[in-house]
Amino acid sequence: MAVSKTSGKTYDVAEYGKLDAFIKEQQDEMDKIDLEKSVQNKKILQYGIVLTGVVLTLFLFNRLVNRK
Repeated sequence: MAVSKTSGKTYDVAEYGKLDAFIKEQQDEMDKIDLEKSVQNKKILQYGIVLTGVVLTLFLFNRLVNRK
């Protein structure tokens, strides 16, 4: 029984291009998600710095008021 030389091969020659496009699309989506997380982390850090500054300012103001 002879086996054809084309058995097990992809018949759609554009299939590899479709798979590459799909992988690129998935990678782009993952990059967007990573970027959103990065922006979220930066916002949390900014709010933390502002909150710390406000607390320190109130503490110093309280010390100055009680000193006089």
